[in-house]
Amino acid sequence: MNNFLIRSSLCTLRRRHMCTPGAPQSANRASAGPRYKPSEFQKFILVWTKKFKSKAEIPQFVSPELIERSRSQARIKIANILIILTGLASFGAVLSGRAAAKRGESVHQMNLDWHKKYEEDYKKKQDADQG
Repeated sequence: MNNFLIRSSLCTLRRRHMCTPGAPQSANRASAGPRYKPSEFQKFILVWTKKFKSKAEIPQFVSPELIERSRSQARIKIANILIILTGLASFGAVLSGRAAAKRGESVHQMNLDWHKKYEEDYKKKQDADQG
C-alpha cells in the first residue's frame, strides 16, 4: 500500500513538472533564433527543395524546423521519382515479355533446353570416363 502511494505521488510530480503552464518549449526555441548549422548535404536539400536559390544564400545557422521540413519534402520527391521509375521498369518488363512470347521463348522451354544439354554433357563425361 505504501509503495502504491509513493508511486502515484511520483507520477503526479512528474506530470506537473512536465506540463507546466505557459508557452511550449518549441516556441521558446523558435524565439531564441536559428541554432542549427546545416551540413553540405543539408544545404543541397535546402536548395533542391527551393527553400533558397543557391548554397551561397543559405545563412550560417538555420532553424531545425526548416531542415526537417525540407528533408520531408525531399523524401516525398524521391519517393515520387522511385514510383515513376518502378512503373516504367514494369512497363518495360511487360513489353520485353510480350516480345519474347512472340519469338516463342518461355521459361519452361529454357529449362527443358538446359536439362537436355546437362544430360548430354553428363553422358559425354560418362563415355569419356569409361572409354
